[in-house]
Amino acid sequence: MRDPIKTYDARWEVTEFNANEITRLFEATFGYARLIGVDTIVFSRDARLGCAQVLDSGINLAVLLGFRVLACLDPISTPLSYFVAMQTSLEHPHTMGLSITASHNPRQYIGIKYTIPGVEAIGYDCGPHGGLKKVKELFHDSNFGPSPRVGGSLHIIPHPASDYIAYSMKLAGVKDGSLSGLKVVLDTFNGSAGQELYRALTQCGVAVIPHRLVPDGNFPTGSPNPTSQHKMDPALEMARQQGADLILGIDGDGDRIVFADQKGIFSAGFVMVPILQAIFSEKSEGKRYPVLYDPKVNPLALAKWAELQAEPILFRNGHSQIKSHMKTIGALAGAEESGHFYHQLPLDHLTVAGENSLYTLLLFLRSVHQDPAILGLVRSMQDQVYTSGEFNFHFETDTVRDEAMEAAIDLFRHQYPSVMTTASEDGADLEGTVVYYGVRVSGGSVSLEDRWFAAYIRTATNEKGIVRTYISSSDNTFGEMIKSAVVKILKEDFKGNEIE
Repeated sequence: MRDPIKTYDARWEVTEFNANEITRLFEATFGYARLIGVDTIVFSRDARLGCAQVLDSGINLAVLLGFRVLACLDPISTPLSYFVAMQTSLEHPHTMGLSITASHNPRQYIGIKYTIPGVEAIGYDCGPHGGLKKVKELFHDSNFGPSPRVGGSLHIIPHPASDYIAYSMKLAGVKDGSLSGLKVVLDTFNGSAGQELYRALTQCGVAVIPHRLVPDGNFPTGSPNPTSQHKMDPALEMARQQGADLILGIDGDGDRIVFADQKGIFSAGFVMVPILQAIFSEKSEGKRYPVLYDPKVNPLALAKWAELQAEPILFRNGHSQIKSHMKTIGALAGAEESGHFYHQLPLDHLTVAGENSLYTLLLFLRSVHQDPAILGLVRSMQDQVYTSGEFNFHFETDTVRDEAMEAAIDLFRHQYPSVMTTASEDGADLEGTVVYYGVRVSGGSVSLEDRWFAAYIRTATNEKGIVRTYISSSDNTFGEMIKSAVVKILKEDFKGNEIE
């Protein structure tokens, strides 16, 4: 029997599972909730067309099973849904948060992101009793069926953006009008974050040029993923025509951010430099703070982090897994080159390792506003290096996909001996293969040879038959040579079809 459980969340195509199977997923979810002592469920949704049916099914079953249910029926971002779970947890500490979303995936996908008490994200084999591994086990257990209980209730949450904006501004040290003079293009890809981000930025004094701001689950310009190649081109052209300082691209559920200037997109690792400067300005000097990075973050960026107060620590891709590891080691922040940024987020007695895209944006804009030269530094670093962006190939079957990926990895094994599948710091599985050439990261220090490259190749976790690859290098010639060799294998030798 198939199931929709993936590595980081539940994710499936709308036509892939029927109403009974979706109900079964919620039965397994609420069975897990009872197992870990949950008494309150907070539901939210993004703008996807498939959200309504899934949300309706989840609410009805949760009330029938006796849970206290709070639901926001308006489309909101995933970071805002986490904030709602944080607020709810102050009064009801045994809260599970369920965000109905499929993030940056094409419009035919739908899914659920999970948090458990403490607003702790879970994934497969990540969380109490294995997290989503336990949900999957209950989904397939023919002897399992949760019993109805009396006392269930439903409470509708009004749109929560105002509280989120006030909280994020205070946390970032930004006040009304304090960012005046900045002009940005805000491209939210017809996703769910447009309203909250537009309101907040204009309240802070930013002149905002909106693009694809209105939520539309049809996603008329394609998958709402600003990290896909050329997806940000219209916003970049708009910035050039209207003289904007920055371009901000936000994915469908608002937890993935791309930053750019008129010349082009910045790598997330370079974006972290102004963000870390803002964070470290509030910290004691002389102390290093762990900051997680995923295998795609540019080594030149890591070298700059280390010049600040950061101790860069390599960890695998995976939102729930990264947040869990942040909590385990006390990391101050984290970044994935896919545009995910993580922070320690305090609210009253709670501190949550998670995403708050508005906080991330405000930290970056605050740094740029206070020191305009820092934007030039980010551009200078970006111009020094080659980055391929993530290039993706789809194959007819997962078997062909795996053969193609192994052939590409063999290319690296034969020519470049530094091939890793686990993090050197703690042996954590990187869920893919990392290749460093001319790069050394150890004990908070980063050294680079004159000619270096970094590559990461893996399978997609939430979509079928896809190999994802990302390459960065000290120069364009070297980087393009590496990319061309990989593309030849994936496209020509194994007949892969390049996709967004």
